[in-house]
Amino acid sequence: MSYAVIFHKEARRELGSLYKYIADESGPERAWAYILGIREFCDALRSFPKRGTERREIAAGLRIIGYKRRCSIAFAAIDETVVILGIFYRGRAMSANVLARRLHDQ
Repeated sequence: MSYAVIFHKEARRELGSLYKYIADESGPERAWAYILGIREFCDALRSFPKRGTERREIAAGLRIIGYKRRCSIAFAAIDETVVILGIFYRGRAMSANVLARRLHDQ
């Protein structure tokens, strides 16, 4: 079974902000490579979305997985769709309230 992978609007915004941050610090080529890596990593969830750590204490179905030790990706597999709820670089702005809200308004 293959799942569809979609990005919550806030996750898309976070990718844009992360690109800008890395581009300012290390150049646009490095930033683009990092963002593409995250997107490919997320796309790979379509074949096996039950990866990462389940965080039931925050919301049912919520999972968090790390990417290259600096980025946390919050997502949920709902029916046949993986919803990327957030991309949190160095743990920024990842709180139970933010994640639960995104899960319910996606």
